[in-house]
Amino acid sequence: MQRFHVKGKKFSRFRIVLCIGILPIFLISLIELYRGIMPFNTTDPLWKDVTVGEPVINGWVYGGYDEEGFLKFYKNGMLHTLSPSSHLLALDGKFVVIEESSENSLTFAPRLYEAVPLKWDFIIFGVSSAISIGGSYFVLRRYTKVIRRNFNSKTFKPHR
Repeated sequence: MQRFHVKGKKFSRFRIVLCIGILPIFLISLIELYRGIMPFNTTDPLWKDVTVGEPVINGWVYGGYDEEGFLKFYKNGMLHTLSPSSHLLALDGKFVVIEESSENSLTFAPRLYEAVPLKWDFIIFGVSSAISIGGSYFVLRRYTKVIRRNFNSKTFKPHR
């Protein structure tokens, strides 16, 4: 006779659907928060815009187009030209990916560690740590309750 048979509590489908539904909303709100804090990066926070006379890599300054349509970059009297169909600019051992260029501006993707500010790296690491620690706390709390319940049962017989 199974009198007081305890069934394990199942994780409801509603909770799973709720978690899956909240995750995209959370990610979109983080992106919008990032755009609100840095309003000048309106299109994509990982792309950077410079105009003629602004540095691109290690002091190399964008100089616009020359008479043949090539992109010009200057540094300490040196000149580097790049064809307009190229999407990779490599100078001084570093590189950037060029998205688009015009006579007055250049849009490029710097290296990821240069694109995202250091304080955002710490914020992302802190939030992910807090989520993982909080999640592991709730999981461990649930399993310790199950273990305590099993040890306190009358049918528990320890090994001798």
